[in-house]
Amino acid sequence: MDDSLRTRWREIACMSAIYDSPYYQPEYSLIAAQCREESRLLVCEDGSRIVGFLPFHRRNNFQADAVGQFLSDYQGPVHIPDFQWPLTDMLRAMKVRHYGFNHMPLQQKIFSAHAWTESRSLLMNLSGGFDAYSQDLTERRDASLLKKTKTNERKLQKKVGSLRFVMHDTSEKSYLALLHGKSEQFIRTVGADHDIFAMAWVRQMLNEIRRLQAPHFAGMLSTLYAGDELIAAHFGMRSHNTLHYWFPWYSTTFAEYSPGLILLAQCGQAAHEYGITKIDLGRGEQAYKMRFANDAIPLCEGAISSPSILSSAQSFLFRSKQSIKVSAIGRCMKKIKQGIK
Repeated sequence: MDDSLRTRWREIACMSAIYDSPYYQPEYSLIAAQCREESRLLVCEDGSRIVGFLPFHRRNNFQADAVGQFLSDYQGPVHIPDFQWPLTDMLRAMKVRHYGFNHMPLQQKIFSAHAWTESRSLLMNLSGGFDAYSQDLTERRDASLLKKTKTNERKLQKKVGSLRFVMHDTSEKSYLALLHGKSEQFIRTVGADHDIFAMAWVRQMLNEIRRLQAPHFAGMLSTLYAGDELIAAHFGMRSHNTLHYWFPWYSTTFAEYSPGLILLAQCGQAAHEYGITKIDLGRGEQAYKMRFANDAIPLCEGAISSPSILSSAQSFLFRSKQSIKVSAIGRCMKKIKQGIK
């Protein structure tokens, strides 16, 4: 991807707020391509004018999915407003029969028309400043949340030592501690087989993202220390106005003080210094996201295929499984599995 393509990509990305996420900056796809050789870029032209980009990961001659695969919390193309992607031609140019997605913005109508389920990415809308956000959170969600984090801060300082928050920490030691802590968390909660930090290409991507520090795209490590001890950290990436809250971690030794919540609240307070107006917490309904979020971006999951019967069959299978899960039989099977465990 040469300079002219990167420039055009950024021009198009500035045309809609849907592309505020760092995932939609060309740097993310370029880094993914360095780490996964199956990465490809589809460039769509209307005459001599470039109107869209679709980075993707080509699994094989049949199937493609998002560039960066499971690391990508936002997926799909970057294109000019109101452009209608010719899906059959798109698949032909990608040299595949099937393109799957699970973090596609619902606003991408041409793709969401082929979705079989919806979700959302919760976020902290800080466009009016942290005080306005706090007021909004108090009125709409949880009046005690930020007060409780302040109380826990005081308790921590009294027991351990003064707290120190760093919004953009360049410490190699702290970064490696975060990676080690996340690996331990994965192993403890879902098993060693699901520890993504044991995968070389994942580590490589995170390292490259951390190294890149540009005005429109940068890796960002935020840390919280009690005394000299690191008790919570987060690694994510930012665009010009959005911080994507990606990999948070906290020391379970201090779990009673909720250091992860203290860290997130501190990030919200410091956001304006970095021009950040949104902290995107990612897809999922985890308790901490629900408590801090005051906005959301609708997402969807689905696929397009040629012939279309392939994705239609997937949709039918997915909906059938969901129906069984909520049925009396599904609930009974769940109880049996829980009993076996």
